[in-house]
Amino acid sequence: MVGKVVWTTLIALVCLLLPDASWANAALLKGLRHTSSQSYTRVVMELSAEIQYEAQVLKANPAKGLPPRIYVDLFGTRLAMDASRPMASQDGLLRQVRVGQFSQNVVRVVLDMRSLSEYRAFLLADPYRLVIDIRGQKDKTLTPSAKGKEPPKGVRKIVLDPGHGGKDPGAIGPGGIAEKDIVLSIAKRLAHKLRKEMGVKVVLTRENDSSLLLEDRAAIANAENADLFISIHTNASPNPRTRGIETYYLNNTDDEASMRLAERENGTSRRSLSDLQFILSDLTQSSKLEDSISLAHHLHTSMVALIGKRHGEVKDLGIKKALFHVLVGAHMASALAEILFITNQTEARQLERKAYQETIVEALYQGIKKYHESTLVAKNL
Repeated sequence: MVGKVVWTTLIALVCLLLPDASWANAALLKGLRHTSSQSYTRVVMELSAEIQYEAQVLKANPAKGLPPRIYVDLFGTRLAMDASRPMASQDGLLRQVRVGQFSQNVVRVVLDMRSLSEYRAFLLADPYRLVIDIRGQKDKTLTPSAKGKEPPKGVRKIVLDPGHGGKDPGAIGPGGIAEKDIVLSIAKRLAHKLRKEMGVKVVLTRENDSSLLLEDRAAIANAENADLFISIHTNASPNPRTRGIETYYLNNTDDEASMRLAERENGTSRRSLSDLQFILSDLTQSSKLEDSISLAHHLHTSMVALIGKRHGEVKDLGIKKALFHVLVGAHMASALAEILFITNQTEARQLERKAYQETIVEALYQGIKKYHESTLVAKNL
């Protein structure tokens, strides 16, 4: 009897000491980064596989000196990053991030906040990233009643996003012309014109040939508290005769061409687009949908009209909706412009010409200006 007890105890100890199959097959938390400001934070967790997760809020406890916190449990996950020290932040809203292996198959991520109004979490695929968007409490000292005047109207700050960059050249046209170079040139020229002629603040998501992940681009616009977010691209097609201009806003769609374009721009599979449809149904982004449609309309009609007037007829492919990762989570009116087809030999040559780029810049500027004027009219009604 004693021998049987000892043998059973030894088996139990071996089972405890040896890692089980779930540990070997666990997803990995490979990295963590954040973009933060006084009123907004986006935290992105880089994962090796799809996971289940749960996020909860712990209210502030001033008596114990504890800030408001969000903790996120990543199930079936183990650490594959250095988590020996908290990740400190000096950006305003986020104080620090703490990460630890809470149990054998659960990683816990704790976000210590300075203030907390609301948050939302969603999982992106190819590769997998868990994104946490957080808004802080509004500063009461900046309300109209405290200052005795209305907040500024219209467009005050714009974030321009030149697509692709760095190791990602985007679409390649005849002779090796790269989308990333064309759109950066257009964005820089447009930023200069907006600052000079409209007097607005303009921020570029990239100002050189650098890499930037899709989810970090909208995060920059949110952190800047921008009024507009415009992502600038050139189009591509396997058919070299395809040409024209199309402009997009973020929404669910079953249009096959729009879904193929989103797959290319997102660098994702069709399955991840289905996941994104579910994510969008759970986000409060619909509050800016009408503004985004209006922005896309003004940008598109201005481009088609001005380019056609100066350089001859341009094919109008329309204003459409699609599931672009780069626009997900943007808190402001946002649109994505696909300006001509770099894979069309004629349009590729046009995109390289400085005079043609100036026309594109003028058209985008006029579209932004008309959107700005329309918001002023609406707010004065």
